[in-house]
Amino acid sequence: MSTTRGVAVYVAAIVGPGILTLPAIAARRAGPASLLALAFMLAVSALIAATFVALARRVPVAGGVAAYAERAFGLGRLAGFWFYLGVPVGVTALGLIAGGYVSPHRPVQVAVAAGVVAVALLSAARGQGAGGRLPLVLTGLLVVLVLATAAVSLPHATAANLRPFAPHGWGAVVAATVPLVWVLTGWEAVTPLAHRLRRPGRVAAWTLTIVAVLFAAVAVPQVLVLGPTVDEAPVASLLRVGVGAGAGAIAAVFALVVATGNAIAYTTGIAEIGMTLGLRRRLVVPALIMVGGLAAAAVFGVGTAELVALCAGSQVPVYVLGLAAGVKLLPRGLPRVIAVVATVTVSLLLIPVGWYLLAPAVIAAVVGAGGRRRRGRRRESPLEVGRPSPVQR
Repeated sequence: MSTTRGVAVYVAAIVGPGILTLPAIAARRAGPASLLALAFMLAVSALIAATFVALARRVPVAGGVAAYAERAFGLGRLAGFWFYLGVPVGVTALGLIAGGYVSPHRPVQVAVAAGVVAVALLSAARGQGAGGRLPLVLTGLLVVLVLATAAVSLPHATAANLRPFAPHGWGAVVAATVPLVWVLTGWEAVTPLAHRLRRPGRVAAWTLTIVAVLFAAVAVPQVLVLGPTVDEAPVASLLRVGVGAGAGAIAAVFALVVATGNAIAYTTGIAEIGMTLGLRRRLVVPALIMVGGLAAAAVFGVGTAELVALCAGSQVPVYVLGLAAGVKLLPRGLPRVIAVVATVTVSLLLIPVGWYLLAPAVIAAVVGAGGRRRRGRRRESPLEVGRPSPVQR
């Protein structure tokens, strides 16, 4: 795979519709200082990328993080279930992101989210995932929207919006890292492709650069232009400032299309992970989790930030497990040093995630109990023998 094609695939896996809202959630928590939280998460993303690329070269299996966890610790099944049961609530969050761009009213947002979830579940049930060129096209549209928004809105920026820089204290900057965990996601999906790249290091470097530019193109204008009035649809607000009232509708259409495509890809991946784990009705439990998220949003006012944090509660342990596998599997030298630094750094994110770690803890307990019952009648799984495991974003 050429460098250009590889970069396109990697960017499509890593940049999703979360870029349209998550920097705004971080800004509401920490003010302009949220830019520091974003910079930190992008640096962590570089450590993850370097470790996973090194792992792909050293252990060329197609199962990604789960396969590495199985090879190093025998915990591939646990990693698989963390994705299988932790990611569905993220699909609901994607729907709410789209809903936030369509309307400021919660009933409409929930209705839009329900539609996104329904389309994603129906597509996954029929085996019609968002494959082929569709993710690349959707990501291309997203990139154009983000860069165009930055170009028309930055002339309205004012440095006065940087004061006060940390209105909620420096502890809020740490809390702002939680919604930005999705900045890290995607590397686990494209890791199995590294062995097909002519220059995987160059692809990772270019991808990191592009991802950093795109997030900055959203986060910096929203702070400098919108200031403390930033909402959950910052790109639409920036377009209204730069172009006019009607431009918000363009952002709404983009957000709806991109969120739906991303939700289909997530849900298809969940279904395939369920198949890998040997589950018969592999979409039933994820569907119940998605519906539960919609009910929580409609009845209790649970928002995108809370659902993203709950999803992050399962994602961060998966990354810690995968990076720790790098410490064990990589040879001595710079790759192992980077893996150690990455493992320690990502482990620090467990602190702000806080009580949301209850979800992966419960999943681990259930998987452990099920594992004990399976002993003596255990079958080989794709995670254990290194066959492809479609853990994907």
